[in-house]
Amino acid sequence: MYLLAPLLSKLFLKLRIDIPKTSWIYLTMPIAIISHVLVGNITPLTRDFINTGDHYTLKIVIIILLILGLKDMKLVRKVQ
Repeated sequence: MYLLAPLLSKLFLKLRIDIPKTSWIYLTMPIAIISHVLVGNITPLTRDFINTGDHYTLKIVIIILLILGLKDMKLVRKVQ
């Protein structure tokens, strides 16, 4: 993800969203879990995250990573 971060940042800058490299690192696991759920490929980590009765530490870590990743994102205004 670290190698793709500059390319992804440039791509999202065209959509007027500024995402720093460190945010991409933090967002790796939340994006992976979301993509595995959408595709239907349930890995052990995804299964543990979806399980509502257990693995609270995993859920807290993923939510903290999501918050840290979204914290530095900015919307870029068009300059006229």
